[in-house]
Amino acid sequence: MTPLHSVRPVRLPGPRCVLREWADDDVPALHALLTEPRVCDRMLDERAPTRDEVHAALSTWREAAVGEPRPAYRLAAVEPAHDDTGSAGRAPLLGLGTLTVESVAHRRGEIGYVVHPDHWGRGLGTEIAGLLLDLAFGPVGLHRVEATTRPDHAASRRVLEKAGMRCEGISRDHLLVRGSWWDSVRYAILATDR
Repeated sequence: MTPLHSVRPVRLPGPRCVLREWADDDVPALHALLTEPRVCDRMLDERAPTRDEVHAALSTWREAAVGEPRPAYRLAAVEPAHDDTGSAGRAPLLGLGTLTVESVAHRRGEIGYVVHPDHWGRGLGTEIAGLLLDLAFGPVGLHRVEATTRPDHAASRRVLEKAGMRCEGISRDHLLVRGSWWDSVRYAILATDR
C-alpha cells in the first residue's frame, strides 16, 4: 500500500479563497475570528481564547506542520488577492480549514472549517471543504474523510452535503460542551465517491 504523503507548504487556491499555511502575524486576525461571539457559540471550548492562547496554539500548529507524517493541516482561508504569506497588514481572515489525519493505517481523516460570520452565505464553507477534500484525496492520499456538525446547524449540514459528503447518522450525547450534551451528525465521503 502506498504510504500517506506529508504535504508542505500548502497553498490551495479556489475562486473565492486560498487556503495557506499560518504566519506569526496572523495572530490578531485569528484571535478576532475565534473570539467573534457568533463563532464562539458554535465552538466546543468553554470560553473564547485569549490572545496569548491563540499565539501559543498557532505556534503549536506551525510546529506540527513539520511533523512526519504530518498529523494535521490547519490552514488560513484568505482572499486570493491577499494570500501574501508573511507581509504586515494582510487582509482579514475569511476563515480557516482543518484536515486531521485520524489514522495513517486506515487512511482516514476528518475535516473542519470556520467561516467568519461577515462572509456567511457566500459559499466559502463549501469551497473550504472542497479544497480540504482535494488535499485529502489528492496529495495526502486518504481513502475516507469524515466530518461532524450539530443536528440544528442546517447551514453546516448543507455545506457538507454540497461538498459531496453523506450523512451516516447521529451520535447521541457525543460531546459535553459547557455543561450540556451535544449530539453530532456524522458525515463521510470516500475517495471512490468523488
